[in-house]
Amino acid sequence: MKIGFVIRTGPYSNQNIDTAYELAKRAIVKGHRVEFFLYEDGTSNINKHLNPTGERNIAGRMEELIKMGAKITGCGLCAKFRGIARDTVIDGAKISGMAVLSDMLETSDRVITLGF
Repeated sequence: MKIGFVIRTGPYSNQNIDTAYELAKRAIVKGHRVEFFLYEDGTSNINKHLNPTGERNIAGRMEELIKMGAKITGCGLCAKFRGIARDTVIDGAKISGMAVLSDMLETSDRVITLGF
C-alpha cells in the first residue's frame, strides 16, 4: 500500500509533522510505501538550517524517513515565498511543482492531510 501525506504546517507550531513522522515510520517498517508533499508552511520541515538546541530536530527526522525509503517533496513556490532555496533543503528531499502532488494523490491508496 502507498500512503501519501500532505503537510501544510511548519515544524514547531504544532504536532502535525510529529504525527506524520510517527505514522510514516511505522508504515515503512510494515512494508508500506510513503510519500510526503509539503505545502505552504510545511515546506519549512525540510529546511536543514532549522535545528533548535534542546528541541527535536524535525529536519533530521525527515532525513531519517528518506533513508528508510520515503519520498519527500516540497512545493517550489511555497518554499520560494518562505526563503527556502534548493541548497537549504535536506539531502534527499526535492523541491518541485504541483504536478508531484497531483501524481501522489492519484497513485496513493490512502492520503492523510495535516494542516490548520
